[in-house]
Amino acid sequence: MPHQLSQLTGIIATIATIALVQPTIASAKTSVEIGETARAITVLINEPDSVGSGVILQQQGDIYTVLTAAHVVKNKVSYQITTSDDRSYQVISNSIRSAPGNIDLAVIKFKSTTKYPTAKLGNSNVLRSGMDLYVGGFPSTSRAITELVFVFREGKVSANSNKTFDRGYSLVYSNDTLPGMSGGAVLNSEGELVAIHGRGDRDENNVKTGFNLGIPVNRFATIASNMGVDLGGQVATIPPNTSPRADDYFASAAQKYATGDYRGTLTDLDRAIALNPQSVNAYIGRGMVKYQQLNDPQGALADLNRAIAIDSKVANAYNNRGVLKAQKLNDARGGLADLDRSIAIDPKFALAYNNRGNLKYQQLNDVQGALADLDRSIALDPQVANTYYNRAVLKSEKLNDVRGTLADLDRAIALNPKYTFFYYYRGNLKAQKLNDVQGAITDLSQAIALNPKFANAYNNRGFLKAQNLNDFSGALADLNRAISIDPQYASAYFNRAMIKAKQNNIKGAISDMQQAAKLYQQQGKQQDARDAIARIKQWQQTSNNSGSF
Repeated sequence: MPHQLSQLTGIIATIATIALVQPTIASAKTSVEIGETARAITVLINEPDSVGSGVILQQQGDIYTVLTAAHVVKNKVSYQITTSDDRSYQVISNSIRSAPGNIDLAVIKFKSTTKYPTAKLGNSNVLRSGMDLYVGGFPSTSRAITELVFVFREGKVSANSNKTFDRGYSLVYSNDTLPGMSGGAVLNSEGELVAIHGRGDRDENNVKTGFNLGIPVNRFATIASNMGVDLGGQVATIPPNTSPRADDYFASAAQKYATGDYRGTLTDLDRAIALNPQSVNAYIGRGMVKYQQLNDPQGALADLNRAIAIDSKVANAYNNRGVLKAQKLNDARGGLADLDRSIAIDPKFALAYNNRGNLKYQQLNDVQGALADLDRSIALDPQVANTYYNRAVLKSEKLNDVRGTLADLDRAIALNPKYTFFYYYRGNLKAQKLNDVQGAITDLSQAIALNPKFANAYNNRGFLKAQNLNDFSGALADLNRAISIDPQYASAYFNRAMIKAKQNNIKGAISDMQQAAKLYQQQGKQQDARDAIARIKQWQQTSNNSGSF
């Protein structure tokens, strides 16, 4: 009904947009061994309002030097370090040294008599597209998650440029990193530190898309002495710039993508492909820019088809094409076939399970199959908030599992406390299924705090204030705000009309209801329009009718 809460929006479909492409090159060490190394040398860096990561670089007596991204320690506050044994130390006052030349690196120090391993430095100059790469760090979570969660992600080099880009970033990789991992270790197949992770890109749901960027250790070596660090010649010098290479344009594209310059991104990827027509990375990247940012699904399909033609064993190319087919090309069966193929290539590809689960639920009405896929995605990667949200929607709308829905939403919010829609959905759930009006209003208020232009949240909060709290002035303020944000919001006019009728402002009520009826008709919601017209007739016949919810 138009005077009820707005419809709960469906499942978020998350796709990986840039991924690696070349065949895997054998590691000298196993991923488990490299993960153990990453965990031992990586520290959590936190201050009251944010977290980041860092890498133990050197030890001199009881003083340890940690290398991190400068933006992790940019505030003039007291920082705390937590090491692999869960011990905490204060960062030594005045020990923060940022890199010169606006390079996004910094060193900090802490004091401890405990023996901790330090990173072994590798040579980032030798990294090539297709080589295995590993990233470790501590993702951001809410204070509801009190345990220390270290995340280790496998991936591959996408591009390695010897040119200097914004803030020193020139290494691009496919690892699916998370916010909070900035400053963490990027390791090669020997477990050697080859870069500091610092920049990725997120889609609108605050999930990294795959254009992940790091600052190579060889870049750090050129400025280490200016930061008070003596590397003793451990790292090779950066080779001089030569004529442009495909990797240079790919790295430049990643930089432009991070700043929202999508046309510039496309131009650089065109140049990368011109120099290397066999670059699967560039075709996948260009396809995703066309799909997500430039609304060119056919162009995206052509690029993904080309990537698969070059290398038919790239799981992410099938994943992305599967989502494209399902969401933009009305080809659910083709999308399912691609996602099946993606999972067959990489049975541990959590995102592909998530996307297949969404497809099964949204378009194929396979509820149990969808649940199994979402369960599997979470089992493989329990740190992705969106997957919990997707499963929550499934449990709510198809399985009537209210408590399970709430538990998944709680977990999603704990993992990502800054995503507006999680609070909105949970607020609606509390109002509709749990009779928790105050809890619902609290969640809707938080959604509004995160996004002050969220018209649906104002509408629903206003409705609850009027219906349950008799707070008509507060309700009117919310509905006025919803309408100012979205003048085509028919339900907000309907709800405001009902409040005005309740206050015996029949003239104002009729005016709003007429607008609601007009908008419903324009939007093809004929039953809602008839309901609105019936209210108008009722008020016109009985001018003293105060209305009711």
